[in-house]
Amino acid sequence: MADFEKLLLGLACLGVGALGYRYSYHPSRFSERLDSIGSTTAWDEVEPAVWKELMMRIAFVFLGIFGLFWVLSGLF
Repeated sequence: MADFEKLLLGLACLGVGALGYRYSYHPSRFSERLDSIGSTTAWDEVEPAVWKELMMRIAFVFLGIFGLFWVLSGLF
């Protein structure tokens, strides 16, 4: 019998991981804007570094893998 809670958690993590991987630029930019508070650079001129966007993508991939694990464990 499938465990509904594990399946729902896994699908949610899988969905957030996939969307986060696809749109990783936006959370990276938001993080850089938060870091620019108090500096002389305007918040709308701040761009994320390539390494920061890559780290966001890696984190979202791990979230997707975690979600896939929970989906499979909920099914079996």
